[in-house]
Amino acid sequence: MLVELESGLVAALRASPLAPWLRAIDALPDLEGDRLISRFGADAPAVYVALGSGDFPAPGVARAQIGLACVCRNTRGGQAARQGDGIVPGLFDLVASVVTLLSGDLIDGHEYELLRWDLLSSEALDRQGLVVAIVQARTTVLLPIEIPVGVV
Repeated sequence: MLVELESGLVAALRASPLAPWLRAIDALPDLEGDRLISRFGADAPAVYVALGSGDFPAPGVARAQIGLACVCRNTRGGQAARQGDGIVPGLFDLVASVVTLLSGDLIDGHEYELLRWDLLSSEALDRQGLVVAIVQARTTVLLPIEIPVGVV
């Protein structure tokens, strides 16, 4: 069920009015450090989905936290990357669009509670001219009662 959350959000983003403005919509790549930042730079503007932490408020129920990384770059500089320039969407446009998507109808039967958004800052991101924000949301899912085949 948890895998479906991540893939369901990717599919919802790909089907959204935001999709034509983005170069990439995907699950967060399995990269770290400079390789991840290089990927962000090659794909910007982009939104990546990553299942984060969670807890178990009741038997058979998981409350999962999801992060949506919004990534932008603009050759006109940091302000244009944050605010957009009328041609390329800015980071604030992406954050607002992701929030609107998660605040709307159910996505694959799941309702999302928006928690916060955080701007990321680092020298490595600055060198690539990237601005990044993580939108954090949470939803509750029922866990399967039976153990899936091949898992023990």
